[in-house]
Amino acid sequence: DEVYGFTMPLVTDSQGNKFGKSEGNALWLDKEKTSSYELYQFFVNVEDVMVIDYLKIYTFLSREEIEELDRKNKEHPELREAHKALAREIITFLHGKEEYEKAVNLADHLFNNKFNDLSKRDIEELFKGQEVKEVELNTNIVDFAVNMGIASSKREAREFISSGAISINGEKVTDPEKTIDQNMFIENTYIVVKRGKKNYYIGKAR
Repeated sequence: DEVYGFTMPLVTDSQGNKFGKSEGNALWLDKEKTSSYELYQFFVNVEDVMVIDYLKIYTFLSREEIEELDRKNKEHPELREAHKALAREIITFLHGKEEYEKAVNLADHLFNNKFNDLSKRDIEELFKGQEVKEVELNTNIVDFAVNMGIASSKREAREFISSGAISINGEKVTDPEKTIDQNMFIENTYIVVKRGKKNYYIGKAR
């Protein structure tokens, strides 16, 4: 009898590390396990040296299209056109155009620090896995900042607020007398606080 074997090389990163549950970096096809937004963030942030290989493996783009993306990637890596094409092709293939557009929309909101027009489900997707702290309503913003861990003391909280380092749902807060009330919560549930460029804190109405 004739016997046939079929082998494929593992898909790895530039260091030769594989992807999977045992490595702690598994991507699931089920969007309830790995959302389209999570897929988008993963693929737009893959290593520059690997993105063209992934386009060849994971997409149905033509050789000419991939070569053009390779050229653009080398000339203007900051635009991440190859990375965005990778994310677009994979998410659209797996979950459809609507899911891809939703992922891009969420990414744009995070990049622009604008959250007021999002739903509480959107907030849960954007900040999946991040600690959510309960918030006492009608609390002064200085106390709120300390309770949320945004500042280590009231003095530091006042400094952050007066310098414009803190925003709530994308709006800068500079008044240390401001009160955290129900109207500040997205769908009466979540409040998103940003300090500096990359520090986010999520509160939930008690």
